Amino acid sequence: MANNEFSPAILASIEKSLEESSYLEPFHHEPSQRIVTEFVKHIVTRTSQDANYSDTDAIDGSYDRTQTIRLGLASLSAFLQANVTGPVLEGVEAAESIFLSAFVELKSSGESKNGERSSHAEAQLASFRRLCLRWLDVDGVSPYSYIPHIELFCLSRYIFTSGVILPIELPEIWSDPRQSLSLHLAWTRFRIHLWHYKLISQPSLGSGSLFTKSGRWTDVPTLQELIEKSLREAESSIAGPVRTDDGSEPSPWSRESRIQFRLEEVACHILLGNDVKAKRALRLATEISRFSYALSGALGKRTRFQEKNISQLVVLAKSLALSPTEPEQQQASSSDVAPVSLPLNDDTLFENIKFDNNDDTGKDKEPSSLATELQDIKPDEQPQLLPEDQIILLAEATMRDTFSPADSLTSEEILPFAVRVIEDKSTNWQIHTQALLVRSRIELNRSRTVERAVLQMQALVDQVIVDTQESKSNLKVTTNGRSNSQDIPTINITPSNEAYSKKPTSFLPAPQAGESAPAAERLRYVNALSSPPRWHLEAELAYAWTSVGSLVSALEIFKRLRLWAEVALCLASSGAADDPDGRGKGGEEKARAVVRWRLFQRTSSEDSTDKGTDDEDEDVDVSTLKPADFYGVERDPPPPNAPRLFCILGDIEEDPAHYRRAWEISNRRYARAQRSLGELHLRKQDWSSAREAYKLAVGVNRLSPEMWSRLGDIELRLGNFADAAEAYQRAIATANNMVGGEDARTWSNMGTALLSWYREVGKEKKDRQDRLKEDDEDDAEDKDDEDDTSMVNTKRAAELGKPANKLLHDALAAFKRGATLADSNWRIWDNVITLAASLSPKPDLDDVILGVRNVLRIRGTEDALDVEILTLLVREATATAVPSTTESGGGAEIYTPTRGTIESKIITLFEDDIAPLITTNSACWSLISRLRAWRRDWNGALDAAEKAWRTAIGGVGSALSASSGVDSQKGNWLTDVEMWDAVVQRTSELVAAYENYGARVESIGTRWKGKARSAVRSVMGKAKESWEGDERWRMLEGMMEDLKP
Repeated sequence: MANNEFSPAILASIEKSLEESSYLEPFHHEPSQRIVTEFVKHIVTRTSQDANYSDTDAIDGSYDRTQTIRLGLASLSAFLQANVTGPVLEGVEAAESIFLSAFVELKSSGESKNGERSSHAEAQLASFRRLCLRWLDVDGVSPYSYIPHIELFCLSRYIFTSGVILPIELPEIWSDPRQSLSLHLAWTRFRIHLWHYKLISQPSLGSGSLFTKSGRWTDVPTLQELIEKSLREAESSIAGPVRTDDGSEPSPWSRESRIQFRLEEVACHILLGNDVKAKRALRLATEISRFSYALSGALGKRTRFQEKNISQLVVLAKSLALSPTEPEQQQASSSDVAPVSLPLNDDTLFENIKFDNNDDTGKDKEPSSLATELQDIKPDEQPQLLPEDQIILLAEATMRDTFSPADSLTSEEILPFAVRVIEDKSTNWQIHTQALLVRSRIELNRSRTVERAVLQMQALVDQVIVDTQESKSNLKVTTNGRSNSQDIPTINITPSNEAYSKKPTSFLPAPQAGESAPAAERLRYVNALSSPPRWHLEAELAYAWTSVGSLVSALEIFKRLRLWAEVALCLASSGAADDPDGRGKGGEEKARAVVRWRLFQRTSSEDSTDKGTDDEDEDVDVSTLKPADFYGVERDPPPPNAPRLFCILGDIEEDPAHYRRAWEISNRRYARAQRSLGELHLRKQDWSSAREAYKLAVGVNRLSPEMWSRLGDIELRLGNFADAAEAYQRAIATANNMVGGEDARTWSNMGTALLSWYREVGKEKKDRQDRLKEDDEDDAEDKDDEDDTSMVNTKRAAELGKPANKLLHDALAAFKRGATLADSNWRIWDNVITLAASLSPKPDLDDVILGVRNVLRIRGTEDALDVEILTLLVREATATAVPSTTESGGGAEIYTPTRGTIESKIITLFEDDIAPLITTNSACWSLISRLRAWRRDWNGALDAAEKAWRTAIGGVGSALSASSGVDSQKGNWLTDVEMWDAVVQRTSELVAAYENYGARVESIGTRWKGKARSAVRSVMGKAKESWEGDERWRMLEGMMEDLKP
């Protein structure tokens, strides 16, 4: 195939031609059927160990490039139509026959031509689909086992990503990127890898179990790396100008394509949990679209009983690219049909907020912070938006919902984005569907809207099921009510005149033909919307039912979908809810029975060769299953997602053998198995075994910040400080700002590891010096090898180029980062203070002040004052003499250091933050007195010395008399030696202050000796009975002797 005549325009024309015809039409061409044959051979080769043929010998390079791309795109679109958007994929039997014929011919077990398919052919098709599902397994994780028409997705994946049919290697540096086939198909490869991830993503029973959050429970690092790689390649093709030898040219992709790519990038990062990258991509999409929007406020009424207008949140938005002179564009961006939006029907809340458009209060008082184009927009009379701009608003809402804490404030901020799209005229069926889904997710969190949320989600599920389920003419129902065409869980829509059916019915009547949108319209923006597959949407509905307490409804949905892991988890949850003791033992036993049923043969079965028994096709009541009935041999082959089931069984039975079996079944790729095994060892306090398990886990999944952080905790517990620091660094490097890694705990623990590492290095150095002193020089030389083995931490630090001081500075930086992230945790700030004060040769006073100020801000009590740290600050501040330029005449002005200097910061800290907190700590007042005296603030220094003395003796009054306020603490310093010592010290400092500063204070002047004698006399009078004759008593007597007139 030529690789130098392809451009994005050709790809756009191919996509346009597919929209004007059926997506299954390309399968009728003979070259397409040959590609299908090669695809089937490739699948069988990769999934069958006993295959005697190779898929590489059959590729002759004679395929038409345009037809091949058209087949791959059509196959992917048909798959999405059948599983995500609808409507019903008509005429799929002809395509299935092509796959079936190729598979049967390859297996040499018969033929399947046109006409009625036999039951044997149906079994062959089911067997081929199982091979396709096995081909999609990644890192021990399997996709949902009942995906309709999975062969269509696999064919598209084979064409675009295998490298067998179309090239996947990027062009050489010297080639022209404008005409590169592999480069411009990177966007398609990115879409396929991302849909592969969505098919593998597993729902998880818990709060906030949305499709957009499923990535946090999906452990497939291999596929995640492929997604990120293809995303980078696609960005190099689509975003920005093209670099050529003649200079730079504009991107060959249209503006609409670049907007849609950025929106797909947003959806990708949301699913993978990368909030920073998602925000960046959304900002770029907004800039390209020239779309302006803002979350603002407007006066209005929300409830029927509200008398006055109050501020209500509203999203103001305007599509700047939408020109009123382009009526054709406006018509193309609107749709006459849209999914049904259920009314709220609440007796208190209005259906929509009633905004007051006539209120102009304050318009002239304050300039508006809104963009110019948004200032004149009325909240309930907003202009029509373009489809891409509506997706931007939904992406903003989804991003906030995914990465923000689940609380009422977050819901209030997110809802206006979805409401803005819903109230706008429908531009696309799938966009409106997604807007209703986003609104339902938000309204689940409010008691007055939860009913509408659940019912709206139920209606959306019914709509998707109706639009993706096989038409009645194509179903061949057997006597047990199941479809013979393929073994796929379905939901029946019961007409009003039909008898009762055991299968679920739709909440709303099925739409007529004219009330539904065509497939091309629904698929136009499906990649940018993060629309979930239908089984994920049903699982989300099940979680919605659990949010209103209906675990039974959720359990029925999981049973119908045959999500047995979720059935087990739901049984365990419902058992805990029904158990008055809250332990849920009965539910746990039922969950254990379901998991064992899926993994093992029945206990009574002695024929281990009966490997293929599949009880799930029978009408089995899982509530009647018992764990004791399924202790037979293990199923062979194991069921899909067997590693996950073994891990769930290990969690229930706490048996490490189940985790090890999950690890082996996944070919040592399922990281959760080792992670769960490590947690089991931790509960048993087997630290070494837990360490080995987590090392295996991070060896497979090196992108998990939680597992790296957990490994760091274990290494820290074992005293392997260097390894702990490395693990925490990797946790931070792989973090996505949503869970794990980039949080205060990890940063603080890394600081602890580095600090401990530093202390170990210092200890090893000291031990070596002690040995050298004890031994003579010859013996020391003989022990060089012993020293090398005993100085492990020192050697490791030297290998990494980290001297001891560097470790200490890195520890300080880690603590500072952790304290910044958790600015309400005073203990981390206390670590910052300790490390900053211990740096050599000079402490980092800026960080000490920062830490002290934050500790005082958080704790706000006198107990937070550390006298040793404050003494260090005063000593450093007063080490430099006050400049003599402050002398003025006979007196001296108060010295004010230059703003921004360390002295200025220390003075501000003591005067503004510390002084207002002091009530009982006399040492702090003494430090303030020293600091003020250094500044030549004689009045303030003397006042602080008096407060220090009063605080020491227990006085709180304004008079100098020691009797003031002493009764409440009588007996403290009269009996306690340390308190008595503090009283004498404060008295001595007060006398010195009177002697040094009293004459300079106008209100005291020459009376300073009398005031000093009064203070000493007061202390001696109260302490005479307790301390007369003591050494400190003699100090007071010496003071009185010196103060005699």
